[in-house]
Amino acid sequence: MSIKECRSKFVFIYLPTIYCPHPQQTMSMFPGKLLFCFSLIHIYLITTITLAQPDFVFNRCDNAENYTASSTYQRHLDTTLSILPTTNSGFGFFNFSTRQGNDTANSIALCRGDVNLDACSSCLNDSIVNLRKLCPNQKEALGYYDHCLLQYSNSDLLVYPQKRDYFFQFNPQNTTDIDKFNGALRPLMDELRGAAAAGGSLLKFASGNRTGPGFDRIYALVQCAPYLTEQECSECLEDEVSKIGIHDNGKIGGKIVLPTCYFRFEIYPFFNQSFRATPRHHIRRQLNRRPAAASMIDSNVCLVSYNRCNSSENCLYNTNICDVMNYSFTPR
Repeated sequence: MSIKECRSKFVFIYLPTIYCPHPQQTMSMFPGKLLFCFSLIHIYLITTITLAQPDFVFNRCDNAENYTASSTYQRHLDTTLSILPTTNSGFGFFNFSTRQGNDTANSIALCRGDVNLDACSSCLNDSIVNLRKLCPNQKEALGYYDHCLLQYSNSDLLVYPQKRDYFFQFNPQNTTDIDKFNGALRPLMDELRGAAAAGGSLLKFASGNRTGPGFDRIYALVQCAPYLTEQECSECLEDEVSKIGIHDNGKIGGKIVLPTCYFRFEIYPFFNQSFRATPRHHIRRQLNRRPAAASMIDSNVCLVSYNRCNSSENCLYNTNICDVMNYSFTPR
């Protein structure tokens, strides 16, 4: 199976039943009716594809390095982003690379910790399509939705710190008592930061709420990329939380997003409060803290990364990537 054929199998389009007469009968008796039927199908497909890719909350196209059409890097990026959705860690982290010297294409994606599998997959698929349209020839790009973040680059992405530019967005409404509001918000953020940082190598996510001024409840969540250490996650979130009061100026809600960590708070519930940290598919695949070799394709050999597990753990290697691509594989 070719890579192009394999990619096509990840595309699913639901087409509603549109009843059209048999073409021979229609062309001889009602030539305009067949054209009308095909026009309905065309309009539906265009509308469906357009609606399936909402605007990003934030995106960035890095113009430092570009690639040309049909180049080696474009082929590697096509391959990488086609396979990326199959690499779910079980907790909404995705990581895949196609490596060949300077034409290496790396990609990572992270879904919000409380988002279910269907919403996570949908968000990632929308991100891949939309980011390629918005950044058609940039080697490095990032796109952020409320439910997921996608990033690809020819540079290593499993590093900390990354570029320190960040996105922030705040509710335009002000609290009636800034000191009391921040006095309740900051302890909540500190508590969640500690919980997320201690989350382990599969998921670093925490959410909660606390009573604020005027009997309002403040709801918040924080998350780090799972490959960060506990200290790195804590530092990343602390740096972001320290900006509360600088950008928000007493706002009752907001978010600050970095590729490696982010937080959000509001005075209404915006996350799944019944969330429990359980794997989102039947294969529980451990992640390396710093995978020197992420899952990748090199020549015609598919190399599947695996974790050095404790002897008491049952480790399952995700070899389905190689099966899908019809390549032989060699576990490292």
